Amino acid sequence: MGLKKLNRWFENILHGYHLPKLVKSKPWKIKQSDKICILAPHADDETIGCGGLLAMYGSQCDVILLTDGRLAGQGSPEEIVKRREDEFSEVMRFFKVHDFKMMRAQDNLLINSFDKFSQITDFRKYDYVVMPHGLDSHKDHVVVKPFFERLKKEQKGIKAKSVYYEVWGALAMPTHYLDISEVVDVKRNAINMYKSQTEKIDYAGRILALNHYRGIRHAVEFEEDFVIED
Repeated sequence: MGLKKLNRWFENILHGYHLPKLVKSKPWKIKQSDKICILAPHADDETIGCGGLLAMYGSQCDVILLTDGRLAGQGSPEEIVKRREDEFSEVMRFFKVHDFKMMRAQDNLLINSFDKFSQITDFRKYDYVVMPHGLDSHKDHVVVKPFFERLKKEQKGIKAKSVYYEVWGALAMPTHYLDISEVVDVKRNAINMYKSQTEKIDYAGRILALNHYRGIRHAVEFEEDFVIED
């Protein structure tokens, strides 16, 4: 038995209850050769959760928009879809991402689109696949993690590490972080480019407040937090 396990065993005996194993997050060190795929259930999720990552490493990132977003906007479904896809394309060009594409599953029904998901790209070419975490409080967000896990079981050769970001539900115990202090204004500007979503809600102010709060633990102004699975 290792020393840490032995200490926890003694603590359990001494106090009479199990204590959680705490994880101290560390910097996410991205190499120049790393290829990253970011999965966005809806247009703006990638910027809310990973805008700093995209501002710093956009040229190493591919981004896939999974749903058509037809339920979040004013106008006919066709008008909303076009507006949201136009905004997404503009933001991707702003970040200078390597490549981006749209899967166009129906909004709020992503659960029905595994076949589309399994064919949208070759995940074997990536070092990291970045997605919302499994408890991110939206029915389309929570689907992405089990989709990717199923795909890894069904398709051989996918070696990419799963990385989880936060949008609607904060991560309880992040394993890694990125100091985004120098690009925080870039992230703010990108969020505000989604005018269809920011007309009524100040997403930039609220999300950057979370990033600012997250920076307390590492003495930085702003950070994005992630869970990276080994």
